Amino acid sequence: MTRPRILITETLGQEGIDLLREVADVDAYDLLPKEQLPEIIDNYDAVIVRSAHRLPRETLIGHPRLKVVARAGSGVDNVDLKTCTELGIAVINAPGANAVAAAEQAFAHMLAILRNVHLGDAHVRSGEWSRKKFLGGELHERRLGIIGFGKVGREAARIANGFRMKVYAYDPFVADEIFQAHNVTRMETLEELLPVSDILTLHTPKSGPQIGLDLLSTLPAGAIVINVARGGMIDEEALATLMDTGHLLGVGLDVFSQEPPPADFPLFRHPRAVLTPHLGGSTHEAMTGVAVMTAQGVIAALQGLTPPNIVNVPVPPLTPDEFGMLDEGARIVGRIFAQMHRTLHAPIVLSLKGPIPKNALPWLKQTVLAAILNEQLADRVNAVNALVKAEEQGLKLLVEERDANALPTLALRLEGHPETTTEVSLENHVPRLRRINGVAVDLPWPDIALMTVHDDAPGVVGKVGTLVGQYGINIGNLHLGRQENNHQALMILSLDQTVPDDLVRDLNQITDIHHVFVF
Repeated sequence: MTRPRILITETLGQEGIDLLREVADVDAYDLLPKEQLPEIIDNYDAVIVRSAHRLPRETLIGHPRLKVVARAGSGVDNVDLKTCTELGIAVINAPGANAVAAAEQAFAHMLAILRNVHLGDAHVRSGEWSRKKFLGGELHERRLGIIGFGKVGREAARIANGFRMKVYAYDPFVADEIFQAHNVTRMETLEELLPVSDILTLHTPKSGPQIGLDLLSTLPAGAIVINVARGGMIDEEALATLMDTGHLLGVGLDVFSQEPPPADFPLFRHPRAVLTPHLGGSTHEAMTGVAVMTAQGVIAALQGLTPPNIVNVPVPPLTPDEFGMLDEGARIVGRIFAQMHRTLHAPIVLSLKGPIPKNALPWLKQTVLAAILNEQLADRVNAVNALVKAEEQGLKLLVEERDANALPTLALRLEGHPETTTEVSLENHVPRLRRINGVAVDLPWPDIALMTVHDDAPGVVGKVGTLVGQYGINIGNLHLGRQENNHQALMILSLDQTVPDDLVRDLNQITDIHHVFVF
């Protein structure tokens, strides 16, 4: 099998590169010239970018080899998600891998401003020594307002609790229990948050709220504003205006609406503005974490799996064991069902039993659809573009939930046709085929399986076993099932070797055999 090729356009931690090189050929650049990316992207199965490169629609289309795009960081603002989803390209990122680093960078800015670190440093270097001139303040007992309570915001709260600050936060998408667990007071609006924030720190994605002069003016006199999240989220002219009037004590920016900022950037004139060149995730530990998480996600996606850090598939928050079990079960039941029903003349029903979390349903639906369509279409189909492809094919998948106390079970059938049911249970994390095309069976699903649908007549089993043996293939297990209504039978063989096309051809020539399927 040909090893995949991976392009890394910007510096990535060596630990991640080493992981990738175990399974792929990797071309890694410290900084690939931007104009070269569209010219060479056609040669790669996966591309990993950071902040310097953009992947718009015009760069992504027309490259059927490209399967994975990764952003080595928390956001994917520079990747056209809609186009990637349409094309079945998995988009990977590294959420939370640099959360500690980003939160600590925010506190580095707070402390520098409150304790006059940067001003005191310049003072000493100039040969002076005036302690009174740089009398500072403490974080202790100050009120911290956090906008955005995701992984970075929660890390900021954890650090603030260590300083014994009073912490408030605004995030309409986070449950009350999360705020309570972090000893944080939830604020329902920004209008409520800013007036109680002696220090305001922003930790939202690009889609977060825009903070302008009107809101900033409601901060307490002597407040500090910090942004280490995304440039342009806070009006920089407004910050300069409030610094001019003395309303703000200081500003700390690690990100800017234009990077690097222009020579006439308004905050350059303020010595109490601490400005750093987008260093939030730039620690050795964060770089390693981002590199490893990105590499692991890319490898899994190239192998046809659904990594937990994929962006354009609604991956549920399950444990790795729970996720892996349901993922495997969904793929198996979808693939078997699709082999049994090459023509789908009715909506398909996905029937779920057992303790399957409701938040897993959107992902399960996409995974099952991908497994079905991947058997029937020549185009690339995966969980990323399954909904798009299903709509194109006019394929409808209904979901029903049944006995919540049963073993976890996934079943597929054509609506109104219970005799078409294929069912897989997930007992002790082992997928077991319980029913196939309405016929009851019971076998652990093997890595390699050969199935025949044949007349329920003497001698068929022996003929199949003999022919498989003639091809030098060992049979691990053999399972039989009957369709009483039409005198047909099913036989499933667990095999130790892959099935050659010639064997399938020879099996189809046996008189009593109607269909041969290979899994």
